[in-house]
Amino acid sequence: MAISRTDTVIQYLRRIALVRDGGGLTDAQLLESFISRRDATAMEALVRRHGPMVWGVCHRTLANHHDAEDAFQATFLVLVRKADSVVPREMVANWLYGVAHQTALKARQTAAKRSTRERQVMEMPESELVQPDDLWDDLRPVLDQELSQLPDTYRAVLILCDLEGKTRKEAAEQLGVPEGTVASRLARARVMLSKRLARRGLSASGGALAVALSVNVASAGVPTAVLSSTIKTTTLVTTGQAAAGVISAKVAALTEGVLKAMLVTKLKTATVVLLVLGLVGSGAGIVTHRALAESPPKVTAAQPKPEKVVPPDADPEKAQKPKPDEQKPEVEKPAAPQRKKPGTVGKLDAVDAGKNTITITVTGKDGLAQQKTFEVGPEAEILLDGKKAKLGDLKTGSEVRLALADGAKGETPKVLSVEMGEAERDGGDPKKGDGQPTKKKGESSPDK
Repeated sequence: MAISRTDTVIQYLRRIALVRDGGGLTDAQLLESFISRRDATAMEALVRRHGPMVWGVCHRTLANHHDAEDAFQATFLVLVRKADSVVPREMVANWLYGVAHQTALKARQTAAKRSTRERQVMEMPESELVQPDDLWDDLRPVLDQELSQLPDTYRAVLILCDLEGKTRKEAAEQLGVPEGTVASRLARARVMLSKRLARRGLSASGGALAVALSVNVASAGVPTAVLSSTIKTTTLVTTGQAAAGVISAKVAALTEGVLKAMLVTKLKTATVVLLVLGLVGSGAGIVTHRALAESPPKVTAAQPKPEKVVPPDADPEKAQKPKPDEQKPEVEKPAAPQRKKPGTVGKLDAVDAGKNTITITVTGKDGLAQQKTFEVGPEAEILLDGKKAKLGDLKTGSEVRLALADGAKGETPKVLSVEMGEAERDGGDPKKGDGQPTKKKGESSPDK
């Protein structure tokens, strides 16, 4: 009995610690705890930690307060259902932002169809959480549209620092990178977002943008009733209890709609990959066929074999059999060339010439971006704009194609070749992982 009471007390204290501040655990640790043990407390900690950011996305996208509540709850129900698809685990905030934006857009489409049918829509007046200034009035309608277009590497730090109000040190701990890397990526992300907003006629420096976001976004709080209802719902679903009376029909339909959209995106991505591989294979076959058809066959004149002189006293049967030392040696077959896996295409995130590694961002099976690191051997062929180059010459932010060698099961595939065209203008210095964009002579900036 004493042991049972002790375990109960320990579980209660653990739950209090997790709910309050995550128990000092990172997003990756909380998510892994939920996936491996279906820990409802870990999911509650994630809801409380990232709730304000998700609520901000839903509230900015949807004019109706109740629609924002439905989108908020559906976002975390999608996390419960698809938690194992968050790769890498450190990118929980970035993954949640993408799902929240997609869910809010779907809810807005549904609300528009409903309002068209009903003819008369009654909306309850809502009070703003903060008094918006002139910049925020213009920024709010387009913020998430432009923020969702940033590369994941930069969007992740901007979400943690500006949308969730975390310090650079806290963001570095969540992402598992040095604090200096977070600082450089954050500065670059603010500049990129400012340029995208400038195309819409919103002129704001990176510093002014950071202030507007910190005042109007990071300080926003989730309504207590919405947070409590969402935690209760996710807990019931996690523990396998009936939640029919808790989840509304609108939230259930919205959740299923987003899950279906994610599946369709995954299938479309797989179909495109198969089509590309099929076209590449067909093109190679056509080129080979034409090359064989156009090349004339080589004709060589047959030379007569010299007649073998047989002595008169030799035995004819013995003379026809060659001696053991006269038999032709067997010709060794050439070794089969090392097979290559289909090319892997993605955006170059980082290059470590010292460790001979390369990190790229590819689209995962669930339609979301993923980061992968590969080993580049000294024998690998590095091509930059069709010319041989060194690993350190590659620029981050550009699209690269990797040819991978077959390896043992569970072993990280090695890179046989890296092909890269011109670096993107928003790319950076590969030695630092961040930097200023590169462009050809005479090429205008895309931001102008």
